[in-house]
Amino acid sequence: MKKISLVGCGTIGREIANAIYRKIIPAKLVAIYDINPESCRRLKKKLNDISNGVKLPAVCRTLRDAIRPSDIVVECAGQKAVREIAAVAFPMKKDLFVMSVGALIRWNDIIKRAKKNGCRVYFPSGAIAGLDAVAAASLGKVDSVRLITRKPPKSLGLDISREKTVFRGRARDAVRNFPANINVAAALSIAGIGQEKTQVEIIADPKVQTNTHRVEITGDFGRITTCTENIPSPTNPKTSYLAILSAIAELRKIVE
Repeated sequence: MKKISLVGCGTIGREIANAIYRKIIPAKLVAIYDINPESCRRLKKKLNDISNGVKLPAVCRTLRDAIRPSDIVVECAGQKAVREIAAVAFPMKKDLFVMSVGALIRWNDIIKRAKKNGCRVYFPSGAIAGLDAVAAASLGKVDSVRLITRKPPKSLGLDISREKTVFRGRARDAVRNFPANINVAAALSIAGIGQEKTQVEIIADPKVQTNTHRVEITGDFGRITTCTENIPSPTNPKTSYLAILSAIAELRKIVE
């Protein structure tokens, strides 16, 4: 059974930990780490309520201590944390599961370092559908890839009464300017034609209650259009509930 270390005990980290202890993900959670130790303690206390005697994870004081006992390190701590984790995990020959996918296009040396050390980097499809079709289409000629994202203003830290386009441009810049909101752009770029050619539009819309992602792709294969309407997580409006489920499903597939 694969051993997992969890870095980041926020909304997604808690749900992944719960899924392990509820045996949805057939793996062992051996260590947890967060820059806020209290987040680790709260998570461990909640896991104790559902553990049914299963050994609880170690609450680690350092990133290195958390990574050392694992086979796979699961990152749920933000883009900057990905680079820090990679620097420690890859020399130890640990695989990395990334939730903050934007880090992989902000710092493309992460993938190179993983390959150099014989490690794998995984990431979920997140809050959009059809990445397998995008990857297939990119083997041929693709003319355009466009992502149009609509979000409630609150999830973007805005208090407005009218629709407002807050970003229009390359995926690379979208990921850099909205690191906590637009990991879907990074996933789409990696699966498709890259961060420079993938176009992104982000709209704050007070009329919507869901995070909506519309993907439009054209090329020699024809045309792909997908639209995903995601309910925000009740505990974190910046996170789509589907992104959490996607992470759990992908991790289950990896460890089975």
